[in-house]
Amino acid sequence: MKTHLITGAANGLGRELSRQLIAQGDSVILLDKDMKPLVQLYDELEEIAPQKAFLYPIDLLGANIDHYKEFGEILTKEFGELDSVFLNAAILPAFTPIEHFDYTQWYEVLHTNLNAHFHIIQQTLPLLLKSGGNLVAVSDSAVHETPAFYGAYGVAKCGLEQLMHSVAAENSASRMHCFIAELGAFATESRGRLFPGENPTQITSAESMVQALLSQMQAHTLLQGKATLINL
Repeated sequence: MKTHLITGAANGLGRELSRQLIAQGDSVILLDKDMKPLVQLYDELEEIAPQKAFLYPIDLLGANIDHYKEFGEILTKEFGELDSVFLNAAILPAFTPIEHFDYTQWYEVLHTNLNAHFHIIQQTLPLLLKSGGNLVAVSDSAVHETPAFYGAYGVAKCGLEQLMHSVAAENSASRMHCFIAELGAFATESRGRLFPGENPTQITSAESMVQALLSQMQAHTLLQGKATLINL
């Protein structure tokens, strides 16, 4: 049995990822700040596979270094090692030109989407190195293809990708596999708010995107010192 940690687990891609990993017999640690959908997901997973889902409510924006250290200690004590960490949590604000981007929101997006995942990596890296597990950064192909108006979201995603390259290079002697998943458009509530005129049935579903991601992760062999790029 494998154990996977997912940030932003309560909704969208993280929610579907949790379902599919549980369905294949693994355990999942669910991180999110939105308690209602998080508890609903936990109850759903408990019916499928009792005692294989674990909740860790955390607000990545509000957590400080002591919270992250405590989190790392709990993971080490309760699990000992991790097979995968999916860095999925993200704030996606309304499209705004840099000239008019609210500075408070800029800092909040960068902190949640990038800085918080730096802390998550620091706390989970020893457990991933021990198991030779997977560190997966969920990114967005749109910030490269059409970067205008993505603002802090785009900057944070590119920063997260560079962070993954650094981690892979620094741990080239290990069996840990770093992935950068640059995902295309897929149907979620957050995307629906940004693209209200888009028909969600005409783009990839979150279920199909997760299936493709997990399949591609299994298909790629480890390149020592390099992060594997997956384009979907």
